[in-house]
Amino acid sequence: MKTLIRTFILFFCITGLVSCYAGIPLKSGKSENNQTYEVSYLFEHDGVKVYRFLDLGNYVYFTTRGDVTSIKNDSTEERTITIYKDSIPNR
Repeated sequence: MKTLIRTFILFFCITGLVSCYAGIPLKSGKSENNQTYEVSYLFEHDGVKVYRFLDLGNYVYFTTRGDVTSIKNDSTEERTITIYKDSIPNR
């Protein structure tokens, strides 16, 4: 009985690990904008492209380098949050 349970657990572990390496993309083809967020290409500088979209009154800017900045679109209060890809620790 113990051998059967161990075999069953081993089977599920191997199946789980193999499924992680399937390499099948969720979607193939040209990427599209999300219908609720219209992403706009702004400019390119030193090979880094800058994009922007509006999220609940906040303009969110992001780059192909991985940096993200969110700016509150309100004249009464200003809030800017910048996240640099290099500052995020690797796990």
